[in-house]
Amino acid sequence: MNRQWTALIFLLGSTFCTLVVAIFSLWIWKNYRNDQLTNERYRITSIIQTGPEKEALQTAYLAELLHLSQDVPTQLYVFDIKQGEERLLKSPLIKKAHIKRLPPCTLYIDYEVRKPVSYLGDFRNTGIDREGYIFPIEPFFAPKRLPEIYLGLTAPLELPIKDAKFDLALGVLKLLETAPWEEGLQIIKIDVSHAFSPSLGQREVILSTEEEVTIQHQQKEMVCVFPKIIRLSPKDYTHQLENFFQLQKTILNDYRRQLSCLSQGGRFAPRTVDLRIPQLAFVER
Repeated sequence: MNRQWTALIFLLGSTFCTLVVAIFSLWIWKNYRNDQLTNERYRITSIIQTGPEKEALQTAYLAELLHLSQDVPTQLYVFDIKQGEERLLKSPLIKKAHIKRLPPCTLYIDYEVRKPVSYLGDFRNTGIDREGYIFPIEPFFAPKRLPEIYLGLTAPLELPIKDAKFDLALGVLKLLETAPWEEGLQIIKIDVSHAFSPSLGQREVILSTEEEVTIQHQQKEMVCVFPKIIRLSPKDYTHQLENFFQLQKTILNDYRRQLSCLSQGGRFAPRTVDLRIPQLAFVER
């Protein structure tokens, strides 16, 4: 009987001690949690940002997206991390985002911005990436020398853009990025707005280029800009561009002959090169 009472007392004592420890631990945790939620030292006062590009976006813009204000500070442990990441991803500029807390008062944001491959000429101040997402260029990006793609689109748009004309424009752009262009040649515009026109005669891809050439003439250097408009067939643009690369040197030599009678350089009128008919090239003089 004494052993039974001893075991019962031991069990009750253990249970009581466990209960006391649990209540005390809960009290400590509640006080600690209350301190996190109310203590001024845990108010968000700084943001650290990292990513593939150093400070790709201004910290003030990130804070605005996260609804953070210096006038009404947010407690670090009240801030909802998941909701904050969702807010960042709602920005058309941000591709990926991850947030974590750095006690006592800092938010750490690791993010990646979208990279424009061209301007979208259908709209003002608009860039587009390879995935078909559009976003404003200014004031978020420094001025870039990018080609302009014109698709013939109208608002509203469903993003990302999934359109045969956009795929065609990307294909042309990719080919041009690896093409043997001479130094000084720049792609200004790729117009595929009529590439899938109901009328076969109207289907075309139009490239607008500018070629800057420095020429020695009579012991002087002349800088000349030669704009060209290149008309291609949507189905055979790869082969037709190869033909243009071969024709390009001939066109440049023709320019040089014309310059022999000039005393200074400058910008010339655009010249059209139509390569849509197989085995033929119509060059505007």
